[in-house]
Amino acid sequence: MRWQKTSCFLWAALVLASVTAAAPTAARAAASPENRGRQVLLLCSYHQTLPWQEQVLRGVDSVLHPKQAGIDLMVENMDTKRVAFTPEYREQLRQVFAHKYGNKKLDLILVSDNNAFDFLRQYHDQLFPGVPVVFCGVNFFRPEDLTGYPLFTGVAEEFDALGTLKLARTLHPGVEQFYIINDYTPTGIAWAESMRRQLDGFAPSLRITYAPPLPMDKLLAQVAALPKNTVVLLGAFFRDSAGKFHDSATASRLISKASKGPVYGLLEADINNGIIGGKLISGFHQGQLMAQIGLLVLSGRPPSLIPVNTTGRTRTMFDFNQLKRFHIPLSELPQDSFITNRPRSFYSEYGNLVIGGVAFLAAQSLIIIFLMLNTAKRRQAEKHLRRAHHSLEERVQARTAELKTSESALRTVFDSTHDAIIIHLKDGTILDVNKRMLDMFKVSEKQAFNLSFARDISSPASPVHRLPTVWERVVRGEAHFFEWRMRRPMDGVEFDAEIQLTAISYKQHDAILANIRDINVRKESENRLKQTLEKLEAILENSLMGIAMTKGRHFSAINRRGAAIFGFEPEDFIGMNPATVLPGDSFESFLTVARDSLRMTGEYNAEQLFRTRDGRDIWCSMYGKAIDADNLDKGVIWAWDDITHSRQSLKELEKAREEAESANKAKSEFLAAMSHEIRTPMNAIVGMTDITLQTDLSREQRDYLGTVKDSAEHLLSIINDILDLTKIEARKLELDRVDFDLFQHLETTVKGMEVQAQQKELDLSLHIGQDVPSCVKGDPVCLRQILVNLLGNAVKFTHKGGIEVRVSASPETAPDGARVNGVRFEVSDTGIGIPEEFMESIFQSFSQSTRQYGGTGLGLAICKNLIGLMGGEIHLTSTVGKGSCFRFDAWFEPGICPLPAPRNEQSENTGTKPGSLRVLLAEDNEVNVMVASLRLEEMGHTFEVAHTGEETLSLLAEKTFDLVLMDVEMPVMDGLQATRIIRAGGKNNDIDNPDVPIIAMTAHALKEFRDKCLEAGMNAYVAKPVDFAELGTVMDRLTSITSRSPGSDPATPPQAAAQEQTEAGLPEDDDKPHVPAMQELGLSEEMFRDMLQTAHRLSHEHANTLLHALDQSDMDAARQTARTLSNVCLVIGATQARDTALHLMAACRLGSIEESRALLKTFVQDLDTHTQSITK
Repeated sequence: MRWQKTSCFLWAALVLASVTAAAPTAARAAASPENRGRQVLLLCSYHQTLPWQEQVLRGVDSVLHPKQAGIDLMVENMDTKRVAFTPEYREQLRQVFAHKYGNKKLDLILVSDNNAFDFLRQYHDQLFPGVPVVFCGVNFFRPEDLTGYPLFTGVAEEFDALGTLKLARTLHPGVEQFYIINDYTPTGIAWAESMRRQLDGFAPSLRITYAPPLPMDKLLAQVAALPKNTVVLLGAFFRDSAGKFHDSATASRLISKASKGPVYGLLEADINNGIIGGKLISGFHQGQLMAQIGLLVLSGRPPSLIPVNTTGRTRTMFDFNQLKRFHIPLSELPQDSFITNRPRSFYSEYGNLVIGGVAFLAAQSLIIIFLMLNTAKRRQAEKHLRRAHHSLEERVQARTAELKTSESALRTVFDSTHDAIIIHLKDGTILDVNKRMLDMFKVSEKQAFNLSFARDISSPASPVHRLPTVWERVVRGEAHFFEWRMRRPMDGVEFDAEIQLTAISYKQHDAILANIRDINVRKESENRLKQTLEKLEAILENSLMGIAMTKGRHFSAINRRGAAIFGFEPEDFIGMNPATVLPGDSFESFLTVARDSLRMTGEYNAEQLFRTRDGRDIWCSMYGKAIDADNLDKGVIWAWDDITHSRQSLKELEKAREEAESANKAKSEFLAAMSHEIRTPMNAIVGMTDITLQTDLSREQRDYLGTVKDSAEHLLSIINDILDLTKIEARKLELDRVDFDLFQHLETTVKGMEVQAQQKELDLSLHIGQDVPSCVKGDPVCLRQILVNLLGNAVKFTHKGGIEVRVSASPETAPDGARVNGVRFEVSDTGIGIPEEFMESIFQSFSQSTRQYGGTGLGLAICKNLIGLMGGEIHLTSTVGKGSCFRFDAWFEPGICPLPAPRNEQSENTGTKPGSLRVLLAEDNEVNVMVASLRLEEMGHTFEVAHTGEETLSLLAEKTFDLVLMDVEMPVMDGLQATRIIRAGGKNNDIDNPDVPIIAMTAHALKEFRDKCLEAGMNAYVAKPVDFAELGTVMDRLTSITSRSPGSDPATPPQAAAQEQTEAGLPEDDDKPHVPAMQELGLSEEMFRDMLQTAHRLSHEHANTLLHALDQSDMDAARQTARTLSNVCLVIGATQARDTALHLMAACRLGSIEESRALLKTFVQDLDTHTQSITK
């Protein structure tokens, strides 16, 4: 038995030590992030205002700190002191709690006192299954009470009746009887039973009497009848035998007043209410212990592993007023006693005056003794005394002035504070106020002193009945801080305020200093913030996108739409690992990519494959935003939407687009093939017609053949228009980006239309504004086509008057960043005009205002689309019978005007025909061979014919030719392949002149095919039917700047040409390779060197432009710039650099960026070498 008691004691000590040691840890744990959002229910047996209950609640609050820790603490008061705790009342409570908490997920239940403890044991599994329970204040606790309740633990209420009576016997030696009072509620009965066990065997000589069940009036009468040597012990008394409830403080005061002897108690709540004192238990401490154990449970410790604390804790306390009543000296009290209402001692209050008085009396005594011993010096002593008295008065006056100054300063501070300040007694009587209080409550100073804090300036909605208790505590030294609803007494306006109460001594009164701060604006802000949060929550819940937050690898929040996308409910997602909705083992890869993106940029944006609850795979577009990119553990906000159907639609759209492009490609290929097939016979028709027209014909025959030629050219025009429109509609027409002289280009274009205008005796003029840029970069061919179409229409529809072309700077804003030079073109005529009903449809394909003048109706449609590609729009104003005006803007990049084209000085100055050439004609069509042969003979050239690419290579390997006319479509080997082999020096490196000029002659009229020819290494391109006048010009241009000197015979071997140069006094090409180019340009050597320096500088600028284009992967711009470099090299005679530029064009065409970079570097080296060889 003794071992069992020792074991129990050790076990209880261990529990108490663990709880005490855990108190700081528990306090910190209350504010830990894991407890935020926890739901805790505090079930109290009694009502809210019961002092014991208030202490328990304060103890719980001091540990949990629910507001700061984010714990949702709900309090339920069973009110079993004032309401009989009958089975019917229990059932009613069960129904109420089932209704209130049936759908709430609680984390912990705290239980105070026996009734709540018994109630919860009875209905725990029914109301709160699985929720842990921690109790306190349970009397007469036995370990068997928790049998079958593994989720219960807590603190038993163990009062010390024995210690209290021993203390009373010590302080009252003459006591003969102890009279013990408890009520006959279950709590009172349990207390009485516990007292009997504690007092068993205590003081057998003394009589211990237990009060019977009586109404309050009879109980007081019986207490009053007790003899003086009787000590009353007040236990738990709240309800008399008549069933009437009594507040514990009221009951304590009544019993103490009725008793002749001292009254002791066991509850700390009864102190200051009539009892003299005792070993008192504290509800505050009970609440603290219960809350500390609750934190252990919330941290994850099972209640079954936490023993019930049965040690109890009391504090020896006394009321000074009652000690004084029964003449008990303080010296007889235990040393650890706590005494309430103890007044301050006289010495501590007036110590300075006592010391001063003693000192003053001592001085007076010395003066009297001195006067008695030295009567002769009395007058002198009196004089000193008067001086001392005067000095004392001056000091008193100085101190008085200082006090007034200090008081004035304090008053200024008092009145200047932003808070309203009221100094009042504990009964609410106002002693002083500051100016802010007068302003806040809109009263005068006189009115303020007649106000009552509770009655006049507190709102009726505020619990003013609690103020006396609060004021009592404040006067005892407990500062209070709370929110309160105030009211202005004059107009009744109410507002919210924060009040801080502090005890002060004011004019010899124990007063209260109330600091009142108006928080009405803050409250309104909080309400607006709350409304805003509610709106945001509503938006979140009604959003069409899924929105969630993850912490670590788990979802912490999600809206309904987000869960519905995956087939879940929102509550299913809380705590879920995202891997649940990711297919297979893709979670880790998704996590790695998302984490890296969030850490680097703070965001994540991607399309991700997910798996729904029913196993379907869906695609979602998702966006993630880290709360803190440096610490992803703080959480990530995610938003996503189901794009499965969108992706499917996109795939179908992509498939439809591919099919449309395939159909469009087939159409384009068909049109290109038809164009080729039509142009081949048309070449023969036009060529033979031209040749026949040069023979002797009758007038009638010449008219017939002229009609054939006009019809053929008209057919070619129709074919060209259809091809252009097809490319525009297919969006495959790309504008060139080349530098050109806009002024020269306009003059040449308008000059080309002068013949047609002169035939109809029309004036054609061009006006260019001074603000128009001269050098631009763009597509001159497209610009020429637009102007020719507009001028052609103007000439066609104008019978008298004239046509005017006006060019000025555009006033509009540039459409993009690169094309910043805007030019406005206006073509006006005095023709027939266009009816208003045709102005909209005239720009549509195959649309005409009249069939009188013929045409396809495609010209203006093509113009409109080309102008759109150039960044502008075309506008029309017209008056029938007076004429029309077409206006459009075109946008260009800033450009560099190209160098002047080389000129044949002999041809220009003398007008003589250049020397004949040896021409290799590569053509497989016999009719085209015949036409070309006749034309070449007319031009004075000799030629040989090759019908295949293989024959062409063989002839070039055997003989030397000045020029090659190359057909592209030939059997065995086409012209493109043959050209590449020629530029490479032949199959066996057997072609002596791989740089021989090559002109493509092909029926392919598309721009892309022209580019292919140039990139293959050809020098020029003419389309069939061949315009032999144009061909002659191209041949002259190409052969005039080759290494052959002007006027030399083509059959003259190189050695003979060199000899001729030497004999003429000219240096050989090997020493000065620039001489032929200089002669072709007609420049002196000094002028040529200056031009060369300019060309060298411009070429380097173009090289930088090309390098930038390669960096941007803009291969079209790079190819155009390479072509410009090739033309510059052709003009200045830099043959090696030009060959490199041609290879660079081909590399750009193929999209090889690295090869293009290497060739560009080689080109710069070749160009520098060429320039240095001339300028050194």
